[in-house]
Amino acid sequence: MTTQRKARGAYSVGQATRESILSAAMVLIAERGYNGFSLRDLGRRVGISHPAVVYHFPSKEAILRSAIQRHEEMNALFDVTINDEAEGGFDEGGITVGSFVDWAVGEMRFAIKPGADAAIALDCVLWAASSSETHPAHAHYKYRTQQMEEALTAMIQTFVDEEGAEIGTTPRTLARILIRYWYGSVVSARYNDEPIDAREFVADFLAVCVQLLHLPAHYVLQLGASVPEEVAEVYARTLRKISEKTTAAAEAAAAAAAPEATTA
Repeated sequence: MTTQRKARGAYSVGQATRESILSAAMVLIAERGYNGFSLRDLGRRVGISHPAVVYHFPSKEAILRSAIQRHEEMNALFDVTINDEAEGGFDEGGITVGSFVDWAVGEMRFAIKPGADAAIALDCVLWAASSSETHPAHAHYKYRTQQMEEALTAMIQTFVDEEGAEIGTTPRTLARILIRYWYGSVVSARYNDEPIDAREFVADFLAVCVQLLHLPAHYVLQLGASVPEEVAEVYARTLRKISEKTTAAAEAAAAAAAPEATTA
């Protein structure tokens, strides 16, 4: 009995240490990029020895794959399983977005999870850096971006077909714009030394989606009716962002029309 308790205790401590290493690695990747730290730096961040880090993660690539997998588990859109024998180190699944409402609620759920700030920053840093074919995450992010584009294009096409909406461009082009806005917003924030607030970031992104898709009022109301209580704050932020962007667009349109009125 005592031996079993000791074994369970040792396992729990080991799991806790592994989680601490992984959490710290995600923050370090978000702060410095994959090539900006060593396993010794990681050990110092956690407060453990270099051999202790290697015991749980024998290489930086092992840490990278676990960090990517953890992000995907948190985001709950893309299925990946670590497989050292597979290309890129993962068995990759597809992305299922569903309706805009389902997708938006999923992003709100992601935003309130512990560690979401670092997960978003990590994802965007790796997305930008892994455009190089020599980056160890290149295969994953190339496939992920292609899958996200296909899923968003299908979602937007369904919306256009059902609502007869005029979006001013093709569904695929708009899908690419949204992907670039998502990643570009984080990169811009980092250049401006702004902290990443997952709740504010997701709210702003969803407000941009509403604006670019020209979503009718009943869609926004349907979203509100589908929002679980735990993400009500993120929904409230989204509504505020929608109002701000609508007001800004109206003011810009009025300013553009003013010279024409004066000339006339």
